[in-house]
Amino acid sequence: MPEINIFVQSTSPHVIIAEVSAAAREVKTWTENQNRFPSRNITALSSHRQIEHFAVDQALNTFDTPWSNAQIKHDEHGKPELVGNEKFISVSHHSLKKSCWVMVCLGDHPVGCDIERPRVQLHNIAKRFLSAEEQVNFTTTPMLCCAWGIKESMFKTIGHDVDFRLDLTVDAIHSSSSESLRATGTLKGKSSSWKIWKVTSNEEQGSETIELFAVAGPWNGL
Repeated sequence: MPEINIFVQSTSPHVIIAEVSAAAREVKTWTENQNRFPSRNITALSSHRQIEHFAVDQALNTFDTPWSNAQIKHDEHGKPELVGNEKFISVSHHSLKKSCWVMVCLGDHPVGCDIERPRVQLHNIAKRFLSAEEQVNFTTTPMLCCAWGIKESMFKTIGHDVDFRLDLTVDAIHSSSSESLRATGTLKGKSSSWKIWKVTSNEEQGSETIELFAVAGPWNGL
């Protein structure tokens, strides 16, 4: 049976963060019978992409109806939309060797989410998505990961035609608790707040645990 380990379930906007694992045959059977993505031929995708779609399906199943049964289509820019539902949706996933981390965010207004694993490569590309001031403010690998996740989430609320360095800014990232942080910034000059969770996978890399950062927003009340 597929396994789903839920790390976060929150509201305003509605967010779920979970780690999903399943045998290859289970994912294959799902791709052949699924109706979550009616406009996509999931069977033609790579196994990597199949389990990502499967993980989104499993995460949505945890929501209340009608969202648990909602179908997903994508616009011309690849942005997901709920079919026949007024809620806005954003999804993100990060595949590991044995599982897939998935994040789904639903809101009454455009929302964005992103889940990322800290990578040293972010230092090499920081100047592509951070302004000169942001490059001074965010220098460690975890903070670069958070800044990237925030800007990717911001981008997803708009969908296209965005300059990450000029149109999106991350002003500050603050600790909120041992497992979460909060951030403030602007989307094309409009102030916004974002929540960040630090999640730990059941998988390990050698003797080290695998940690990821998950971002969602815009968030009210931060």
